[in-house]
Amino acid sequence: MRPVRFGLLGLAITAVVVAGCTDGNDSAGDSAKAGGGNAAATAQSTATSGTPATDAGTKTACSEISGDIETTMAKVAEAEKIGPPAGHSAVSAQYSAGAAAVYAHMITASTKVSDAAKQVATAMSDLADKYVTAPKEAPSKAALDTAVTQFKAACGAS
Repeated sequence: MRPVRFGLLGLAITAVVVAGCTDGNDSAGDSAKAGGGNAAATAQSTATSGTPATDAGTKTACSEISGDIETTMAKVAEAEKIGPPAGHSAVSAQYSAGAAAVYAHMITASTKVSDAAKQVATAMSDLADKYVTAPKEAPSKAALDTAVTQFKAACGAS
């Protein structure tokens, strides 16, 4: 199962690297440097509303990671229907894939949200390992539940 997990992690890392690449045509950055753009409007809206503005990258990451969590949990539920021990291998694979997806989407998030997402991915990876090492018993999902709750709180506070 480890080769599959490392393969999925490799795909996630590749996606993160590709997502960070640009073609050099950063017109928004150029207009902000020239004094235009939304920088002044964002600063003004923050000053008048009294609440900090959440950056678009964090909002997008929260949305995508929340979707990744929902998708993973649905696929895990389907795999659990197979039953042990074969179903536990399928559950492990779903948790590994979910962790890879979370890692791929957390790159644009704020530090607080990214850290919370990393906890979710780590909990998913730990569950994947536990399902493989003990294929006849289902491990506790308490750590994952806690990590998901903290992630939702981090997104809500952003």
